[in-house]
Amino acid sequence: MDVNALDGDGHVEEWEATWSDDYLEPKYRDRRPRVIETGEFEHDYIWEIDGERIRVGGSPSSRDGVVSTEYELMAKWRGPHESGEFHSAEDRLAVMDAENTYLSVNYPTLLLHWPIVKDPDLNAGLTRAYNNWVSDISNQSPERLKWVTVIDPRDPNEAVREMERTKKMGSLGIMVFGDYGNKALDHPDFEPIWAAAQDLELPVNVHPGMGAKDALKDWKNIAGDQFLTSVVRGFKTICGSGILDRYPTVKVSFLETGCTWVDFAVAVMDFTLDNVKDRMELGTIRSEHKPIIERGLPQATPLEYIKDGRIFIGFEVDDQLLPYMVDKYGTDCWVYASDIPHAHRIPDSPKFLMNRTDLTQEQKDRIIWKGTTKLYGLKTPNTVGV
Repeated sequence: MDVNALDGDGHVEEWEATWSDDYLEPKYRDRRPRVIETGEFEHDYIWEIDGERIRVGGSPSSRDGVVSTEYELMAKWRGPHESGEFHSAEDRLAVMDAENTYLSVNYPTLLLHWPIVKDPDLNAGLTRAYNNWVSDISNQSPERLKWVTVIDPRDPNEAVREMERTKKMGSLGIMVFGDYGNKALDHPDFEPIWAAAQDLELPVNVHPGMGAKDALKDWKNIAGDQFLTSVVRGFKTICGSGILDRYPTVKVSFLETGCTWVDFAVAVMDFTLDNVKDRMELGTIRSEHKPIIERGLPQATPLEYIKDGRIFIGFEVDDQLLPYMVDKYGTDCWVYASDIPHAHRIPDSPKFLMNRTDLTQEQKDRIIWKGTTKLYGLKTPNTVGV
């Protein structure tokens, strides 16, 4: 199959080496995360961090070199654990080569929960250690392995320092969630982060995640929904707050939520903003409309932001509405994602996409790489067509 996908949303799974002395600052080493047995079944592991226990996806998937039973049983989707845990560029590139993927931009797994510890200082230290680790392994093959910065927005000034530091290390963007506790992405506290994203030319990538870990305890039955709906809430915030006008060169993406929600969200935002504008003309503004007006009404519609190359959206290769969405929004706003090594993914997803008969060959050839290059500011590799 003559395909060379550019993967805009792959993953790495943190393991014991992530928090080794190579990456974790000395002041935190006596509090480093450790892997312990759960006792639920043989070789089932969980992280213990500062007295709390947490597991996200497949992290952790090994302890002292012994792979978890769960990982071994799900290896069909996840690939060798050395690739999943990002032991080396060679380990990950073997999986990418098998799936005709030239380049991958990677996101975390454990750090899809925020915060992973309550102590802000330790949480920031672990975040820096993760960025050190993912940068180190990626730089073994910098042309093909890319990554984004994880930040802790509780301290926006620290987040900005980390953005500046990691930009020099090769980061292509920052990962955020749709909200953090009771703060949406347009909260005034986050303005320094948006300003730094513009100054550093780093896209802001809204990824599914838990922006308040305690929500898991209170809403265990809808934890997965919290992951996904945070992206939609982020879309509403960004499209309705004027952020893209205040920071006119910042690009944003909304990832790993499929494409089927976009048409609904665009229609809802159009209705909401049109309603506010009508109320302004009629002098019937209510208290709930005032914050929207005070922030500044957006100068464009969500569709216009998408068409203008400001907004990019992930998709699943088996999304039934993908042909409709590509016809309506064009081919260049979509970010292909492998989701390596997470268990819910479709293995060899470039092949799955190319075997679809409800998209034209030109559309398939375009969405497998173009959005990734535009979002992250990448040069077009010789391995793909133009």
